Amino acid sequence: MTTENTQHDPHDEHMTDHNYDGIQELDNPPPRWIMALFYITIGFSIIYGAYYFWLKQGDHQDAEYARKSELHDQKFQAANVSTDDLILLTDAASLEEGKTIYKDMNCFACHGLNGEGNAIGPNMTDEYWLHGCDIKSVFNVIKNGVPAKGMTPYKGQLSDEKIQKVSSYVLSMVGSNPPNAKAAQGEKCK
Repeated sequence: MTTENTQHDPHDEHMTDHNYDGIQELDNPPPRWIMALFYITIGFSIIYGAYYFWLKQGDHQDAEYARKSELHDQKFQAANVSTDDLILLTDAASLEEGKTIYKDMNCFACHGLNGEGNAIGPNMTDEYWLHGCDIKSVFNVIKNGVPAKGMTPYKGQLSDEKIQKVSSYVLSMVGSNPPNAKAAQGEKCK
């Protein structure tokens, strides 16, 4: 009686009947968790396709972009005010809001708390202005800035309506003669 010492190869049960040039094919299935992910991905893609393409419930990316852009424009009131429509606001509520914007945007850091000017910014309470003293000129300077002089453009931070209010507030400071006012710069307003 002979006993054969045979070792059991764990891959024997996964061997297929295919044999190519003496090389036998091993059927090695992927782990169950990878197969579960694969089937979940297929299920998600079917639901996604049905929602966006077949049932047409969701917006495509260009429609979604247009919708979000519209919401952004509404939120930040990005509608431009025509320079022909600009008027100097004189009502107390608009001037008070302009004063609040002046403080909130830290305009006083360069122009002083009362518009008197300092080492950085010009005096805005006298009759001499560097870039014009009408509402359109002041509005343009605040909106587009004067980068050569260090004036930041605020068109990306404030709506045109708010720029109009702060421009009106700045012009309301003319003639207020605050203490420690900076010397006059620019041309005299007519």
